[in-house]
Amino acid sequence: MLAQFADVPGATVWVMLPSPAMRAVVHAAARHAGLHAIDGPEVLRQEEVRDALAQASPAVVVCPPEVFGWVSKLAFLQGCRAVYTCGEDGAGTLLDRAAHFVTAAGT
Repeated sequence: MLAQFADVPGATVWVMLPSPAMRAVVHAAARHAGLHAIDGPEVLRQEEVRDALAQASPAVVVCPPEVFGWVSKLAFLQGCRAVYTCGEDGAGTLLDRAAHFVTAAGT
């Protein structure tokens, strides 16, 4: 699923997850898709996230479900192409979309 962003020059996946295990999974998936993943700020303050997004200019953001509303607004204002959620247990739109993508691709 993340491979669809591989044609975006300098595409990065910005990972804003508190769980080290979930961050590692997203980093591995990004590498597998040929993308670079970077960690966002540990503290989820809107001002810091806005400034960090402006500097990073990611193609994709992965954040916890509870901050999706304001993070997605800031990310899309910075030109981000997709924002996915991933909870502590892995549940969220990232896993849901990945499952849908695999089913739609027939693999």
